Amino acid sequence: MSDREALAIFSRQRVSSEMVNFLVATTNSIIQIKPAKPVSTKHHNQLIITPHNNTISLTDFIHNLINYSNVQVPTLMATLVYLNKLRNLLPANAIGMETTRHRIFLSTLILAAKSLNDSSPLNKHWTKYTDGLLSQQEVNMAERELLSLLKWNINIKHQELIIALQPFLEPIKQSLLRERQRESEQRANYYKLLQAQSKSNWSIRTSKSSVSSNYSLDSSYSVSSNLSLARGMPHSASSSSIISENEEYDLVPKRVPLSNKSVNVLHQQQHPPVKMKRSTHSFNLLSSRIF
Repeated sequence: MSDREALAIFSRQRVSSEMVNFLVATTNSIIQIKPAKPVSTKHHNQLIITPHNNTISLTDFIHNLINYSNVQVPTLMATLVYLNKLRNLLPANAIGMETTRHRIFLSTLILAAKSLNDSSPLNKHWTKYTDGLLSQQEVNMAERELLSLLKWNINIKHQELIIALQPFLEPIKQSLLRERQRESEQRANYYKLLQAQSKSNWSIRTSKSSVSSNYSLDSSYSVSSNLSLARGMPHSASSSSIISENEEYDLVPKRVPLSNKSVNVLHQQQHPPVKMKRSTHSFNLLSSRIF
C-alpha cells in the first residue's frame, strides 16, 4: 500500500477532533509560553489573586476558525508542513506570550489557504474569525513574520506532506492492507470453490456421458439383437414349416414315379401275356435237336 493512496483517502475525510488535537500538540511544541501574571485585587481589605483567563484556549480557537472559514482537511492539515518548518527554524529556548501560539497557527492557516486554493478569505475576514482576540494589524504582522522566517518559500512538497501526516496515513495503510488481504483470501477461496465445482460438474458430465453411451450401446445391441431375431424368425419358421411339411409328406403314401416304358411294355401291362403250355412231344423234339 503506497502513501499516495493513503493520502488520497485521508484528504477525503472530514475534520475530526483527533486532527485538531494533533494540530494543537504540534503548535505547542514550537514555542514555550511565558505564564501570565495573576491579577491581584483588594476586596474588603483582602487580597484576592485571580489568574488571567481572557485568552481562549488554542483548541477552541482552532475549532472556531474551522467553523467560521469552513476549511477542509487538505488545507487544514497542510499547516503541519509550515509548523514543522517553523519548529526547526525557531530556537528551542524561544518564549512567547499568551497569544503567540494563536498567531502562529493563524498565520500558517492563512498561508496554506492562499497557496492551495484559488480563492481564500482575506485577512479582514480572518480577523473576524478570531472573535476579537487579534486585530487586523496583528494578523497582517503575523503573516509577514512567517513569510520572513520561511524566506517566502511557501511551496508544499508531496514528500513533506507525507512525512507530516504519517501518524494519520499509517493506520489507513494498515486498514487497506488488511482489506486487500481479506479480499485476496476471499478471491482465493472463490477460485477454490469454482475449481471444485467445475471438477464436480466435469465428473457429473463424464458419468452422464458414460451412462448415456452405455445406454446407447445397450439400446443398439438390443435393437440389433431384436432385428437379428426378427430376421431369423422367418427363416427358422420357414425351415420348421418345411420340416413339418416334409414330415407330413413322409407320412403320406408315396407314389412310385413312372419310368420310361416302351409301348410294348405298356401293351404288355395292359394285356398280360398268355401262358402257353408246351407238350412233352415238343420238348422231346427240342432236346433231340440239341443233342
